[in-house]
Amino acid sequence: MARIRSIHPGLWTDEAFATLSMAARVLIMGIWNHADDGGGFEWKPLTLKMRIFPADNVDVSALLEELSSSNLVLEYSEDGKRFGAVRNFGKWQRAQKPDRFCPMPPEVREYAGTVHVLSKEERKKNDTATGSEATEAVENSDQSRTSTVPVADFENRREEGRKVRKEEGNTSLTSFESERAQNPKSEKPKRACRLPADWQPSPEMAQFARSNGVDPEQTAAVFRDYWLGVPDPKGRKTDWNATWRNWVRREDGMRTPTLSSKAQQRADNAEAWKSGVMLEGY
Repeated sequence: MARIRSIHPGLWTDEAFATLSMAARVLIMGIWNHADDGGGFEWKPLTLKMRIFPADNVDVSALLEELSSSNLVLEYSEDGKRFGAVRNFGKWQRAQKPDRFCPMPPEVREYAGTVHVLSKEERKKNDTATGSEATEAVENSDQSRTSTVPVADFENRREEGRKVRKEEGNTSLTSFESERAQNPKSEKPKRACRLPADWQPSPEMAQFARSNGVDPEQTAAVFRDYWLGVPDPKGRKTDWNATWRNWVRREDGMRTPTLSSKAQQRADNAEAWKSGVMLEGY
């Protein structure tokens, strides 16, 4: 699988790269794309020819020998197969999640500069070994702790520490948490509404009350007495103009609502029906 690689600007003035033929220069850059994150690739001239020079008549075997003689690549065998490694590949190519699919002995990894790049099997082995060491360390720490401090004593000491913090006063607790610690059944204190004691409706709000048949001064006195005594648990900022409008519209017992003529007639007829007398127009 081909990968995106980076090209350092200093490559073009490198002596080893500058002495190569034009086709060998293209080949080494193509090998970067098709090598794994460890700088390893399969030494298959025909496959490399189809991947890098699909439309050119070049001898990739000769180009690989040219790269090898310039010490830019190293041919090696592993498990009866031929592989190649790019020199200092890890110095110039930094993969985000490096992985390798070509087996590579330690000395070749140093040649490629990718000793830190591991295959999936190697990572699994390291994770298993690390997990065993971590488990053993946890067990040893548990044994050392339980051998010196019994579990019951440890719990008692923790409870005693809580009592000491309560008695001495824990500055990290809020006033409500401190009160809750001393009295678990206490409720969260409510914050009162922020209506000023001398609140008065604005001229526009007073006119709105008059247009609804409500005395603004008398209504404002009842309005203040009511809202000053109502707590606001969430401490929200109240829009008092909107509250005043709703108060006036509901009328809240400030005046007796007048019914329309039809509504009044229906009410009278309902009373007459109960008394057995039928009124006109029912």
